[in-house]
Amino acid sequence: MPIILITGYPCSGKTTRAKEIMAAFQSKAPDRKVHLVSDEMLDIDKSVYRDAKQEKIARASVMSAIKRYLSREDIVVVDGLNYIKGFRYQIFCEAKAEQTTFAVVHVGTPKDLCRLWNEGVQNNPWPDDLLDALVFRYEEPNGMNRWDSPLYTVPYSDPEITVYEGIFPALFESIVHAKAKPPNFATILKPAVSADYIYELDHQTQDVVKTLLSRQQEGGVGQIVVISEDCAVHLPIENVATAQLQRLRRNFVALNKVRQIDCGRIRGAFAEFLNRSFGTVDT
Repeated sequence: MPIILITGYPCSGKTTRAKEIMAAFQSKAPDRKVHLVSDEMLDIDKSVYRDAKQEKIARASVMSAIKRYLSREDIVVVDGLNYIKGFRYQIFCEAKAEQTTFAVVHVGTPKDLCRLWNEGVQNNPWPDDLLDALVFRYEEPNGMNRWDSPLYTVPYSDPEITVYEGIFPALFESIVHAKAKPPNFATILKPAVSADYIYELDHQTQDVVKTLLSRQQEGGVGQIVVISEDCAVHLPIENVATAQLQRLRRNFVALNKVRQIDCGRIRGAFAEFLNRSFGTVDT
């Protein structure tokens, strides 16, 4: 059964919408179990979002809970910030690997209203500086990306009846009753790869990062950096930090350790991955 991923700013009304969706699914499909995965359920404190290492551990806990509940029979509603598109992509891949379906519900609430609502929270509100930081870091879902599709944006002002008159029938019929798509090549686990492949994967991606950093130092921001005769990286107009490039490299390596690609295609595949991550080419 499907994964319904809720995303939005802190204190934007995500939990309210998650509860509405759960109630609607329980009403429409009483024979199916509906599981909620949330920071509150997992006892994840808001303070973890101040520390990248702790936040990574928290995301791993969320992913473990999703995997625990994910099956052909049950429905999983993931209530949380889910503000990193790479994390949404990971959850999308889990759904594909399980041969089930997936949808994103974006709770659209203006940041000023989120701040106002947060001020009215009596128990454990978001610290003002952390709320502002998370709003700044938020990577808004884009329905053109396969990992954010189908995307349903729910305005904060819509009452429940309006929301589900509009999006719930399509969500329910296309996800609960539709035949799940088979997993694609990227989500099918392959046998363990060789040590030589892991070395090449690490070595070649490091070379690409070094080339990009060197070009940036020469004033190459916003330019197209040719990595080899068959691949190029379109740099954004602002400088890309070393830490960001290394984080993207680690994400790419982690994704491709489970499926061996031709060593001659590593640089090209990494360049395509960077272009999509930077948003400098059409996805």
